[in-house]
Amino acid sequence: MEMVRLANDGIHDKVIGYFRRFTASGRVLDLPCGTGALTQDLLDLGFDVTPCDIHPEYFQIKGRNAIYGNLNSRLPFEDASFDYVVCVEGIEHTENPYNAIRELARVLRPEGKLILTTPNYLNIERRLKFLVTGSFTKPVSLEKFRTFYGNDSAGMHNSPLTFPVLNFMLSVNNLRVDSLEKEKTKWKQNFLYPAILLIRSYTALWPAQERKKYQLKSANAPVILNGGNCLIATCTKIP
Repeated sequence: MEMVRLANDGIHDKVIGYFRRFTASGRVLDLPCGTGALTQDLLDLGFDVTPCDIHPEYFQIKGRNAIYGNLNSRLPFEDASFDYVVCVEGIEHTENPYNAIRELARVLRPEGKLILTTPNYLNIERRLKFLVTGSFTKPVSLEKFRTFYGNDSAGMHNSPLTFPVLNFMLSVNNLRVDSLEKEKTKWKQNFLYPAILLIRSYTALWPAQERKKYQLKSANAPVILNGGNCLIATCTKIP
């Protein structure tokens, strides 16, 4: 039986593409590992992978077990334990994303690589939805929390982070963003291009100091404003 991928194929393909280009094999932390689909891909490439998840019971690779790890608290690993850390669609599920980034940085060795993916909450489609609904992500009712999620917040988008906020978290933990990609192009957003032009034209009139304060160079970059559903950031831990 094929393993269920908890992130779309576009994200997995991009992440695996990065690992194919890494010149050295090494120890990888896959957190959250989910059913183990990405772990298996990395094992097939020859990496030494440690799968970890808040729900290790969901792991499906025969002959292997996932380690319990909660990004809201301290992870069960020593400092600088891994050459690579991959966190696919996990940070937005945490209740304490600041702690999560600190822990991912702590267990990564100096000059090690972090690949982190998260929903792109600043693309034009989501910005317009926020204008109308006042929410970056779909609100969860108490009834749904009790029934569908079983009183477990780990499956919910608890922390919808915009890229400027995420970049700040990474920077204060000595994680430098080397590249930022979208997982795919959303052709439907072409119909919203007039709204993109309006935003860029309007903010171009702002004083340079204001544009810098709101980090509009990154917040309105094509990969974000006209980007896909998700962002894929590759980072290096600065010694």
